[in-house]
This record gives sequence, C-alpha cells and structure tokens, in this order.
Amino acid sequence: MTPPPNDSLEVLYRKPGTITAAQVLMWIQFSFLVCCGFGGTFAVLFMTGIVNELGIDEDVLEGAENLVVLTAAVFAGVVAAAILFGVLAAKLGAGRRSAQVMTVVVMLGIIVFGFVGLYTQFEVEDYAGTPVDGSEVVGTLLALALPIVTLLCLCTGSANQWFRQGGRDAWPRYQPVYPPMAPPYR
Repeated sequence: MTPPPNDSLEVLYRKPGTITAAQVLMWIQFSFLVCCGFGGTFAVLFMTGIVNELGIDEDVLEGAENLVVLTAAVFAGVVAAAILFGVLAAKLGAGRRSAQVMTVVVMLGIIVFGFVGLYTQFEVEDYAGTPVDGSEVVGTLLALALPIVTLLCLCTGSANQWFRQGGRDAWPRYQPVYPPMAPPYR
C-alpha cells in the first residue's frame, strides 16, 4: 500500500482515547445484553401483552409450543446481538474501517428505534401520535446514552485517522522506504 498523499497526515502510534471509549462502551452494551437482554426482553413482552396473545388460554399445549418458539427466538436474537457487539468492540481497537461503519449503522439503528418507540410507546395501534410525558423522554435518553456517546466517539477526527491508517499494525507501512544502497567501492 502506498503512503497517504497528504504529507501533513500524522501517523497515530497509539490508539486514540475516543476509540478506547467506544470500545469500553461497546463492551458495556455487550455485558448488558448478556446479563439483562433475555430477562428484559421477556419483561417487555409480558408488559405489552404479547405473551398473553400466544393462545395459552384456549389450548395449553399450543400456547406452550408458541411460548417455546418465542423463547428460542428471543434467545437467538440476544445471543446474535451480543456476539455482534463483542466482535465490533474487538475490531474497533484493531482499526478496521468495516467495524467503524457497522458500529455507526448499528448505533444509528438503535437510536432511531429508541426514539420511534418513544413516540409510539412501542404500541403502534393504540398510542400513535399521543403526547409523551417528560419521564419517558428522560428514561429513553438515559437508555440511549451509550449508543449516542459511542456514535459520537466514532465520528471524531482522531477516530477517523485511526481507521484511515488501519490501526496500530499498519503504521510501519508509512515509514519512508529508501532504495538499497550500493556496496562500497573497493
């Protein structure tokens, strides 16, 4: 790979603090998914009444089967999200541009989904367009603080420089290459 065309481009020999902060925030989100993802998802499903609509009242066996399918789907979703967050956290420190882009896309999706959920109160049929009270806004902003700060950390100049140069492993390629010297004349 050729050196960057801009001679004023400063090569980063250490990982910037914004990348470290983004990695830590991704690992915190990973741990939240592992610790609270499954139980939190089922708490939301019970509170919204989705579990009551599985048909447990009409046919117990069919309702139990539907509950097992829902449990497997929730478990698979939480595990997949946790693996994604763990891999992205590791790749951010390595300076992979694809990890930066994917993390930005995932964080934007979480933020948009959080604000759409706040507006619709996660029940589209009954509450669409109703005013939201202040406590829900504060709660949603606190829940979305980690994705928002992660997104901000990945959009700084030092973070972009880190990903542009390909992380710490790529810096030796930016050292000047001198032509081989001729052997001394005897």
